Amino acid sequence: MSQKKISVIIPCYNVSMFLDRCMKSLENQTIGMENLEIILINDASKDATLGKILLWEMKYPDNIIVIPLQQNIMQGAARNIAREYCTADYIAYLDADDWLLPTALEKVYRAARQNDADIVNYLSRKTFVGPDEDDPTTKSKYKNRFVVINNPQERFDFFMGDCPLRRGCWDKLFRREFVEEHDLRFAEGVFDEESLFTTPAYLHFRKIYLLNEYLHRYYQNPISSTYNLMADIKRKDDNSKTWMATYEVAKADGTLETDHLLFEWFFVMNYFIFSLEFSADRGIFVDVDTVNSMQRTVKELFPDYRKNPALCGIDSRKELLNLIEVPVDESNIQEYNDTWKIIEEEKKKAQVEAEMREFNITPLS
Repeated sequence: MSQKKISVIIPCYNVSMFLDRCMKSLENQTIGMENLEIILINDASKDATLGKILLWEMKYPDNIIVIPLQQNIMQGAARNIAREYCTADYIAYLDADDWLLPTALEKVYRAARQNDADIVNYLSRKTFVGPDEDDPTTKSKYKNRFVVINNPQERFDFFMGDCPLRRGCWDKLFRREFVEEHDLRFAEGVFDEESLFTTPAYLHFRKIYLLNEYLHRYYQNPISSTYNLMADIKRKDDNSKTWMATYEVAKADGTLETDHLLFEWFFVMNYFIFSLEFSADRGIFVDVDTVNSMQRTVKELFPDYRKNPALCGIDSRKELLNLIEVPVDESNIQEYNDTWKIIEEEKKKAQVEAEMREFNITPLS
């Protein structure tokens, strides 16, 4: 069996209606199926997912590895298990209801090889339709960039500049030795599992290639397990739990000290601000104890956060930072939640307008 170029990890839970679409996008990759190692983890699905997975394995026995799980353990743990099966030089992650454009893996592999990159980041475009109706355009207004990081200041400047990196793992190619060297793992048993993997990766990579083409399609699936978990009030603390785990990793590996300002920015923006925006976006009411606990955590871990130039250098963030300091009790918790709802609505409106400009979409009159 020849050495594969890319291991593609796909966690699967109740995705029988989408799996063939995702797999066909891999089957049609110009890099060739013979160069792919596809690891499908059936996370105790209750529909026909396992049967479809096994059919694909029968079709490509030398290229597909099936991991059948007896109990549902969620995406983070499933991806961690799958990593132990990887043998290719590079690892890519893909969700079973998403897909890749035909040239995606060939382009990212070439960029990784030619530049000896730890990470190749490419662009993802949201879509509400399937591949047959989707706009196959890959080009963006951004130029490709190769970045080498030599010290903490250069890393800080990179993230404070025109940086396209997001929290997700499914729009990146990772060098397997890099992943193993830093033991990059996803949070387990929570919804927002990816930050525990990608944040340490951002704090450790030395070479990154920014392949600014829309090679990935992120399907907006309203019936996905992820979507439903996001709207579940029992999951309202998942993001903050993941970021507390990320803090412990940064403390243990030394990046909390060496890249303190950058990690402080990561933590405050994601642990506090994103968590409350997340709740507001999904109509989840955050109680007084939760807010007070999160406020205390930020102040205890980062007492000088208001001096961080990345947090305080932009006026639009000052309103958000002020909400860390606002005393919250039963008399104003409703108003506090309403404030976050307004902030999230304005943020989403700005994102939609930015996407419309990017893709030259004319608003309906």
